[in-house]
Amino acid sequence: MLIDVFEPQLIEDLLSQSLSVNRIPLNSHGYADYLWHGIDNHIIQVERKQIDEILGGMDRIEEQLRKEMQKAEENILLWEGTFEPIAGTKSACHSFRKAKDGRIMIPGHKYHTSYAGVQAWFYQLDKAGWTIVNTIDQVATSVTLVALYNSSQKAEHTTLLRYIKQKIYPPTPNPYVETLMGIKGASIGGEIAQALIERYGTPWYTFQQSAEDLAQTLVGDKQLGLVRTKKLLKSIGRQT
Repeated sequence: MLIDVFEPQLIEDLLSQSLSVNRIPLNSHGYADYLWHGIDNHIIQVERKQIDEILGGMDRIEEQLRKEMQKAEENILLWEGTFEPIAGTKSACHSFRKAKDGRIMIPGHKYHTSYAGVQAWFYQLDKAGWTIVNTIDQVATSVTLVALYNSSQKAEHTTLLRYIKQKIYPPTPNPYVETLMGIKGASIGGEIAQALIERYGTPWYTFQQSAEDLAQTLVGDKQLGLVRTKKLLKSIGRQT
């Protein structure tokens, strides 16, 4: 298994008890944090994130994942920790992580991020091709990585008997388009959202553009215009 040079030493030490491990600069070459080949030689990579990283920057992470997924046939997002909604609110949640003594969970930070929105984000990532795996800490992450690696080296599996017909999935909407359409107060329909994503790629990159540039986006045979652009930027709290 290959590990990025910035991953924790503890995880490398634990992995090394079961696998042959080598550190290389995976991230600087556009790959995720862990990489190996399955039995049929396809590339499998795992991006490890802590829950606070996710709650503090889903758009940034989404852009990172979009680039990384082009590098491998199988992509896994493994996130450590847990989180829960804050009672009495619809748009805030609280992160938790395991204490150093390993016996209790301690609260982390509060985020103005919807618990339901994060769960929907995980769901959309899964539909887009990222398998979502959750662990509680680095020890659990190490055990999980070994299990994933060993499973990928088996020629045959018995889970669900494996003779069930392969599912045929209908086409699903672009999750980035759905994200834009779901922004409260933006009043973005499918046509506008599609046009923005086709031009800029992701919501995160879209919101980095100037109002003037966004206004020139073609929606059908007309430009988006400054009025709609300013309404969109205002809905995400950005001054125009």
